[in-house]
Amino acid sequence: MVSVIWYAVRCEAGNEDKTAEKWKQKLTGQDGEAFVFTYEKMKRYEGSWHLIREPLFAGYIFLVIKDQTIPEIEDAQSLIPVGTEETRFLEEIGGKEHHIPMSRGYIKEGQTCVTEGPLCGRESQIRKIDRHKRLARLECPVDQYQRKGLWAGLEIVSKS
Repeated sequence: MVSVIWYAVRCEAGNEDKTAEKWKQKLTGQDGEAFVFTYEKMKRYEGSWHLIREPLFAGYIFLVIKDQTIPEIEDAQSLIPVGTEETRFLEEIGGKEHHIPMSRGYIKEGQTCVTEGPLCGRESQIRKIDRHKRLARLECPVDQYQRKGLWAGLEIVSKS
């Protein structure tokens, strides 16, 4: 049985899409995938809120490849293996699309309750909520890729 391994690749922040495209070309014909992990957040401009998609890990792309393909890649030394716990977390929260959609919830008597989205059931991992920016900072096993913690979109629709 061939195992599938996740790798992180460091790149220049803002050039994640270009770097992912280069890796996709390198992996053509091999059983692998290169992608930018993204998330949705709300941003206010022109007087209204807009849903935008941004890289979750600025300056990183991810590869999912079978272990037998590693010797065929010339840049193998630049690959940072992603641990089992981190891989499981990213697969659970991002799914097959490698994307975290916006979550929604409410705060009642100081307790956060997420009603929809990937943060539903992960209330215990929420460390901070920025209601103005509609973001939640999570405590998670992938903190080494983000100095400021992992932020995901969370709209709090009511507070009592």
